[in-house]
Amino acid sequence: MITLALLCSVCMAFSQSMLWKVSGKNMKSPSYLYGTIHIMDDRVFAFDSTVICAFDACEAFAAEVLLDEINAKGLRQAMMMPKGKVLTDLLSKEDFALLDSLCKAKLGASAIFMNGMKPFFVASAIQQADLPQDQENALDIFLLKNAREKGKLCFGVEEYMDQIRAIDAISMKDQIEMLKSLLHDTAAVAQEFEQMLDAYLGFNLDKMTEMLKDPELPKEFETVLINKRNITMAKQFDKIANEHTLFCAVGAGHLGGKKGVIALLRKKGYTVEPVVFGWLPVKTSVAKP
Repeated sequence: MITLALLCSVCMAFSQSMLWKVSGKNMKSPSYLYGTIHIMDDRVFAFDSTVICAFDACEAFAAEVLLDEINAKGLRQAMMMPKGKVLTDLLSKEDFALLDSLCKAKLGASAIFMNGMKPFFVASAIQQADLPQDQENALDIFLLKNAREKGKLCFGVEEYMDQIRAIDAISMKDQIEMLKSLLHDTAAVAQEFEQMLDAYLGFNLDKMTEMLKDPELPKEFETVLINKRNITMAKQFDKIANEHTLFCAVGAGHLGGKKGVIALLRKKGYTVEPVVFGWLPVKTSVAKP
């Protein structure tokens, strides 16, 4: 659910990119929209100087959420199920035993410590544990920290509770089914991630958009976690970019498609154009803004 062969041909980047220049309306200088992926894999950090130049040219930075301003206690509470609901009641004994085994192997702790957590977040924790941990922070957090260090104005195009409410719109039954699917086929989940990363590194927004329409995902997934949030992101981009030159970094899955942020910004009257860039060899150089 939550993957890019290195750029094989520069020609591929002319129609799609992860970096988009936004101009028009009353903007004196362009702003930029950048697609991220919430992982610590070196490959997604290996963007060339084109991205760095766009980042440095803007006085403001926006992420989905300003993660460094979130109240940790409030977030932990938001990740928990209503009082009285626990995974041991929602999963069979066999499935909970499987979950416990996975948690011990991947997270170093028994699943009993996650017993009251919403299934969506349990599944996410297990998935993240399987991913490369090359960097200290995931890409979006890395960019936010760099923006802070360079004294940029920083904004969130969402509140973290917007994301929590979107997750809560997925029924508990569907969240449990997502978790069970992960428990019984970890190999398939790993393969889906690699396909997503291939699409990301190949600048294939169409592929990423199609993967988010997977019929095996709950029917609410695309509507509440993608489409509705896209509207909020485009609205906030419009508001901030009217006052500041903006480098806005959001999950790449929000960019493409007829209901994506790119299409929504075009409907608002902006010119949105792909910016060609490439990936540097990971072993020799990793670009940093």
